[in-house]
Amino acid sequence: MWCCTRRKDIIMVFQVVLNGTEINPYKSWGVTQNPFPQIPKAEYTKQILHLQALGGEPIPDTDYIRNHLKGWSKEFVDLCCERFEKGKMVKFDVAFPE
Repeated sequence: MWCCTRRKDIIMVFQVVLNGTEINPYKSWGVTQNPFPQIPKAEYTKQILHLQALGGEPIPDTDYIRNHLKGWSKEFVDLCCERFEKGKMVKFDVAFPE
């Protein structure tokens, strides 16, 4: 008999994109953010889509990131602010334990 067991050591990994440029790369497609979200679990859909918006419209400064990510962990928000670079599209992977 086949059985599914939950592993406690599973880690969710997804890519964070911060748009420090002056253009939205998805505007030419008629959308404001990446239309192909990376959703590791269905219950995180809203949060991941909210995070993914940072890769669409240009981010003016780190205050914008802090306001956009209100309610997220301080460590994660600080990481995003540290990685943000004005004038560049920054991408990095983040892993969260389940």
